[in-house]
Amino acid sequence: MRLQILGSGAAEAWPGIFCACETCRRARAAGGKNLRSRASVQIDGEWKIDYPPDTYLHLLRYGLDLSRLQHLFITHSHDDHFAWRELAYVRPPFGHDLVHPPLPVYGNATVCNLLKPLVERCQGLLEANQVAPFVPVPAGHLTFTPLLAEHAPPEEALNYLVQEGPRTVLYASDTGLYGPRTMEFLSGRRLDLAIIECTQGALPLPATLHMGWEGVLRLRDDLAAAGSITSDTRMVITHFSHNAAMLHDELEALAGPEGVEVAYDGMELSV
Repeated sequence: MRLQILGSGAAEAWPGIFCACETCRRARAAGGKNLRSRASVQIDGEWKIDYPPDTYLHLLRYGLDLSRLQHLFITHSHDDHFAWRELAYVRPPFGHDLVHPPLPVYGNATVCNLLKPLVERCQGLLEANQVAPFVPVPAGHLTFTPLLAEHAPPEEALNYLVQEGPRTVLYASDTGLYGPRTMEFLSGRRLDLAIIECTQGALPLPATLHMGWEGVLRLRDDLAAAGSITSDTRMVITHFSHNAAMLHDELEALAGPEGVEVAYDGMELSV
């Protein structure tokens, strides 16, 4: 699998849209990896997790062709992860010649309810598929298994386990520390790559709806104890808020000694 992290920022992006805090000013001045759009990942050009409001920016920046997209998985309905109204543009006169119609969109009940009127208007070009935690979803030659995330109650937010043969990737955004059902499911399932949110950076906040660095280390230890990760597992942190007040090199200085990589917009990963 070839994965590309299209966006590595939290809801407000970084620099924040309306923000003039010191951290956002520093990011604007430094540029490069410090400029973070809203979080999403694409796999082999045909599978995508989340559809943030920066998707068109990603299309232009990385040369994506979403007319060829075959499967779209959504973690939850928050605006920074699901700009659902834009999916209406799959239909004429906005879009023509979709390569693999209908485009299946997978998500929880909230996501599917939002999609219902669009599915009707798009006349066979869009499809809503409600998924359930821990029930595998075949998607071409990949399998996506939704995991129960700790985020956005009462909505059932999801993370995803992505498998291709013996290779397995965990995409964990947005979530706090996993509850017992998700940890029990992951127990003994070996991860080759874990992409884990670190919204709060080094801030000493509880790892409930989001995680910071302390939460990432605790989740790593929990997964190691469960036999899910080893010294060979590649770990990458993503989904950063400007409130963490750490630029990219500062995050690297924090995470590098623990063998954890720091995501940036456009980062490519192979498993």
